[in-house]
Amino acid sequence: MNLEFAQSKEAWDGFLKENNGTFLQSYDWGEFRKEYQSVWRVMIQDQNQIQGVCQVMEEKSPLGKYLYLPHGPVAPSLNVRNELFRQVGHFIGVKHIGLKTEPLQDLTIGWRSHHRIQPQKTLISKIGQTPEEILESFDGKTRYNVRLAKRRGVQVKESKDYAAFSRLMEENSAHQGFHSYPGHYFERLLKYLEASLFLAYYQDQVIAGSIVVFFNSTITFLHSASNHQWGRLKAPYLVRFTAIEAARLKGCQRCNHWGISQQRFPGVTEFKKGFGGQELIYPTGRELPYKPVRFLTHYLAYWFLKKY
Repeated sequence: MNLEFAQSKEAWDGFLKENNGTFLQSYDWGEFRKEYQSVWRVMIQDQNQIQGVCQVMEEKSPLGKYLYLPHGPVAPSLNVRNELFRQVGHFIGVKHIGLKTEPLQDLTIGWRSHHRIQPQKTLISKIGQTPEEILESFDGKTRYNVRLAKRRGVQVKESKDYAAFSRLMEENSAHQGFHSYPGHYFERLLKYLEASLFLAYYQDQVIAGSIVVFFNSTITFLHSASNHQWGRLKAPYLVRFTAIEAARLKGCQRCNHWGISQQRFPGVTEFKKGFGGQELIYPTGRELPYKPVRFLTHYLAYWFLKKY
C-alpha cells in the first residue's frame, strides 16, 4: 500500500461519505483552513483503490510547529488507520515536533492524549420525516419553548449577515469568557463550506443565531450565540428547530448538536439534550512525538495551563 497526496475532491469526499467521515475531514474544510494554516490531504491506496484518508493541518506552539488531525484518519481497517497515523508526518516531509489526532475510531499506537481541541462527547439525533415528527422528538419543555418563541413574535431567517452574528458571538464571549473569532472567519466559513447562517429577529433586532454545516446527510451546529437580554423570548429554541427543518428539506437524516459536557457547560448541555438524541463519545486522542523532548514539554505545558 502506498501513501499519496490526494487531488480529487469527488474521490476524497466520496470515500469519507462511504466511511462515516465528518466535515472536519472534508475537502471544503481543508480549503477553508488553508486561509489560516498549511493543510495536507494524504491517502493510502492499494491497487488504485483508496483504503484510508487523513487531512492534516499545521498548528503552532512556542516550542515549534506540530501536526493536527481532527476526526481522522478515516478508514474501515484498524491496521490502515494505524499505518496512516504512523507514516503521514514523515510522508509530508516538513519538520514538526509531533502529530496530534482526535479520531472517530480507535487507534492503538501513540501516546494517549489528555487534552482536546474538538469535543469528545456530542449528541446525535435523527431527523423526522415531517416538521411534526421533528417536534415530537424533542422533550416537552423544548417543544413548549419553540412554540412560545413563535407566539412572542420571534422570526428566524436564513441570512448572510455574518457581521451581526459576529457581534452576538463577541457579546457572548465577553459575558461567558470564551474565545470568539473575527467576522471574516465566519464570512469565509460560509463561503467555502456548504453551510448556512440562521438568525432570529425580534422587532428588527438580531437576538440569536447559529451557523450550521451540512455534510454526509448530517447537519452540525458549529457556532451558536444569543443575546441574553432577550432570554424570555426563547429564540435559540426556534433557531435550532428552523435549522433542523431546513436540513430535513435538504435530505439530511442526522443532527449533530456538537459538544456536550455536564461538568463544563451544564446549561448548554441541558439545552441540547432537550432536542433528543443519543450521546456519542469519541475515542481518546493520540499523539506521536517526532522530537520527543520538545513535544513532551509542549504537551505538559498545555495540560498544565488547561488544568489550572
